Amino acid sequence: MADIYPPDYLVHADLPTTEQFTVTSVNGKVGVGVRANLPFARGTRVATFTGQLSAQVLQHTLQVSPSAHLHDPWFVGLLTHSCAPNCMLDMQRLEVWALSDVQPGDLLTIDYAVTEDMLHRQFACGCGSSACRKWITGRREPPNEMGRAYLAGLEAKKVKRIVTRSPRKLAR
Repeated sequence: MADIYPPDYLVHADLPTTEQFTVTSVNGKVGVGVRANLPFARGTRVATFTGQLSAQVLQHTLQVSPSAHLHDPWFVGLLTHSCAPNCMLDMQRLEVWALSDVQPGDLLTIDYAVTEDMLHRQFACGCGSSACRKWITGRREPPNEMGRAYLAGLEAKKVKRIVTRSPRKLAR
């Protein structure tokens, strides 16, 4: 059993291990994520986490308070975004909790807008959820210029599909 965090970050025995999780490539779009190696039932604690406090919003930071962020590029900072996540973060206790059953091989997902006022970088979402917001921002920021253009393009494609659909021919 190997630790996921480097030795100088091992502050307690409950931190995630490679027996419980695999940090792995997700796909060509998402990059790296965390997959469960064990099942976790809905409503149970999945893991605890740690990191280094920072005043800056960086890639792989999570907001602890309006002026403090936890930098964790080893575990929780790698959790993948989903608009319908299977996990949530308790930023006071530094714990990950299962919102739904998590099976071995499942990616651990969280909704970035739940924990962040402002994201390090807004992005187009392809989570595939029926609740997908299409463009991901922090909870206190509107879509940036690129996001507005992306969403307008999606709306234009949607209108074009509706307009160009040919009506069904009536059978004689």
